Amino acid sequence: MTSGQYRLALASILLVQISGFVLLWMRIPAAPPRSLPAPAVPQIMPGSARSAVRIPQDQMLRQAIQSVLKQELAPYLPQLAARARMRRAAAGAPGVGVAPANPASRRAMQQSDAIVDRALASGVWTNADSAALLQVAPDLSESQREKLLDRIFGAINTQQMKPAGSLPSL
Repeated sequence: MTSGQYRLALASILLVQISGFVLLWMRIPAAPPRSLPAPAVPQIMPGSARSAVRIPQDQMLRQAIQSVLKQELAPYLPQLAARARMRRAAAGAPGVGVAPANPASRRAMQQSDAIVDRALASGVWTNADSAALLQVAPDLSESQREKLLDRIFGAINTQQMKPAGSLPSL
């Protein structure tokens, strides 16, 4: 036998084997997917669990946990109160014991809002807009300044407005 005949014999044997596997595969019935067995739930006697986990002085334990939490969180309370005051000021809501904005501050905020609205309508922030905003800036409160800068830089970041001059430094 020559090498060509060996190759032909080998190819025919492989073809017969593959077709046999295909036929066997086709005869295997499709079985529905099996579900996994439910995990075993431990059985506990009703009286044994209660006696094993009984806390004799529930109120004392709660008081101890509360005192530990107060001691651990005490350094952070002033920071949290300051953040809450800043959020109220940024939202424009007067905080506890804070006087409402004076008329000059409200007028300055209306003028600066008009300047920003005009710049948003044109889509460009110019040096003239910065100069006009700086003229009314002395009457603005800190929270009003932050609100304006957030609005201006937010519009620039979202590409609603392009800076064609210097940006305001309130």
